[in-house]
Amino acid sequence: MILRMVGVVGLMALVGLAQGPLLVVAIGDSATAPRPGVEQVYCDRLASDLEDVGVKARVMNAGVRGDTTRHALERFRRDVLDRRPDAVVIQFGLNDGSVDVFRGATGPRVPVDEYVANLEAMADAALERGVVVVLMTPNPIRWTGPLRKRYGKKPYDVTRVDGFDLVNQRYAEAVRGLAKRRELPLVDVHSTYNNATENGRPIMDTVLLDGLHPNDRGHAVVSRLLAHRLRRLAPGYTIPVVDISGEMQRQHLVDQEAGQYLGHPTTVLLDDGSTILCVYPKGHGKGGIVYKRSTDGGRTWGARLPTPASWATSREVPTLHRVEDASGKKRVIMWSGLYPARLAVSEDDGGTWSELKPAGEWGGIVVMGCLERMKNGDYIALFHDDGRFISAGGRRENPSRFYVYQTRSRDGGLTWSPPRKIATHEKAHLCEPGIIRSPDGSRLLVLLRENSRKLNGFYIFSDDEGETWSKPRMLPAALTGDRHTAVYAPDGRLFISFRDRTLDSPTHGDWVGWVGTFQDIVQGQEGQYRVRIMDNKKGSDCAYPGVLILADGTIVTTTYGHWSAGESPYIMTVRFKLSELDKKLPR
Repeated sequence: MILRMVGVVGLMALVGLAQGPLLVVAIGDSATAPRPGVEQVYCDRLASDLEDVGVKARVMNAGVRGDTTRHALERFRRDVLDRRPDAVVIQFGLNDGSVDVFRGATGPRVPVDEYVANLEAMADAALERGVVVVLMTPNPIRWTGPLRKRYGKKPYDVTRVDGFDLVNQRYAEAVRGLAKRRELPLVDVHSTYNNATENGRPIMDTVLLDGLHPNDRGHAVVSRLLAHRLRRLAPGYTIPVVDISGEMQRQHLVDQEAGQYLGHPTTVLLDDGSTILCVYPKGHGKGGIVYKRSTDGGRTWGARLPTPASWATSREVPTLHRVEDASGKKRVIMWSGLYPARLAVSEDDGGTWSELKPAGEWGGIVVMGCLERMKNGDYIALFHDDGRFISAGGRRENPSRFYVYQTRSRDGGLTWSPPRKIATHEKAHLCEPGIIRSPDGSRLLVLLRENSRKLNGFYIFSDDEGETWSKPRMLPAALTGDRHTAVYAPDGRLFISFRDRTLDSPTHGDWVGWVGTFQDIVQGQEGQYRVRIMDNKKGSDCAYPGVLILADGTIVTTTYGHWSAGESPYIMTVRFKLSELDKKLPR
């Protein structure tokens, strides 16, 4: 098995992104801007620290001395968005929270509520463009002789060591609250300076230049903290890979035909817990649909089953889904995409099927990428398009732009609403959505393929049952790939199967899986480990997986690939439990 253990930041040897260095713009006040007495502010150091964690980047400093969020909001488009960054770092507070008592002021320059609103407006403007946003708290500040003389009145307290920091603390706490509420990455400079130690001694007394601004040591600390937060931009990953591709006893042939391309399967598990239905095209993403059944949890597969005549006219990847209406009637539905999107229905657990019929005057690519039941009994289904198939006579935009669409069924999957756009990105080509509901049921999260092959994958989420969706956020490299399909194991961990298109990976182009938690994804963590399920022998043409879980915790994954060198792709099932994979990790 592959054991790729790189557990310490700074030991990664990773190639750059295909598009070249990323652009990070830092906007802030005098804690960001260059200043006399400091050789290198954090912006000057960040590119090197990012390279240590596998991210090649250019860093632009948009800090302005004396600036507040009020002023920054006015210049945010010009100084940040117009530069089309991949990530933006936002740090303000020293001036916003300053009470100019030497001028007779009794309150801060920018009230804390306005301060938070300004930060949030900048973050939203960046998120709207698909930019990764990192918030930073202001650094803590300390009395010096000149500062005590200038600011030594209420609301400050000259009798306390942190008396000059009292107002600033409220602004730091406000940033923490905003980051938590909006689930944005946070670098808590204020807490780090106050609480970090080195050789048992606090660093606070060694990181400030003049009581207000970081010195070189302080900027070095900030740069390293930022690099850690921006690691999600790295094109590679550090978690181990468990390789089961050579364990033939786990592999079960579904279908193979000499000289015939068989690809892109999806599967559903029936209520008996062992019968699996599978469909796939005779061709790469198109061609007549083949239909098979396994009655023993994917260990063996029967002969090809008869299908309605219209199934031979399918022009896209077919997808199977299990649905149930308000009366308790269960169905299996099958989609075939492009224009128009067509739907077939089985009322008897796949025994008989209707012909493919248009679902409406619309279409798309990989219809439907995923489907999920809502708490009210509705179903939502997601797919993508690039302009060519969403309507009759559609055309690809120039420059090309991908959109993710959502449609809704209120009658158990028989009819579907006209689709609406829910996600797009200025740089990334977002497609092939795969949906996961959070363990507590409150959140829907959708993993997205990035088809320009220049960036990591992305995700969006909804906290209101698909009524509204977040802006796209970047995934770590460990989850970058195509056609994510997920199940929860009995212990609550997620297993997600996909085609590995991570920009730097020892299993690039193979059929892989990811093991971790829902919170790992939300928090931008890499997860626990990856799995090489099978070794694809030709490029990256594999892995549109069906992923199911049986009552005993066995995960049944089914997909196509070039599993034998020189032969046409064919369909395989692989079975395992996470407990079996866990034992293969190094102790």
